[in-house]
Amino acid sequence: MTIHLLMCFLAKKNGVNLCTFPEGTRSRSNRLMPFKNGAFKMAHKAGAPVIPMSICSAADIMPSYWMFPFRPAYGVCKVVVHEPIESTGKTEEELAQAVREAIISGLPDDQKPLP
Repeated sequence: MTIHLLMCFLAKKNGVNLCTFPEGTRSRSNRLMPFKNGAFKMAHKAGAPVIPMSICSAADIMPSYWMFPFRPAYGVCKVVVHEPIESTGKTEEELAQAVREAIISGLPDDQKPLP
């Protein structure tokens, strides 16, 4: 077991929530990219639910090539908080797919992944 996974178990035991970005990096095209499996591996092994969140229009205030926001986000960005998805009773792959579908459902068309 890695130290990161051990820290996640301890955090869950102590009531601490963990925020991860499953793409692992910023998108240059502003579209949702493929997910890496680390966040889902941690949630699955810990038996923790995942609360998907869609972040809409963030590139309009903070492009991927820019370090800090260059304008205020109010009125531009929107965060959609979806219903929690339980990790118990699912494989890591099923959990990742369910979370991905939820996130996509909250994105505008110009941020959805291309088919």
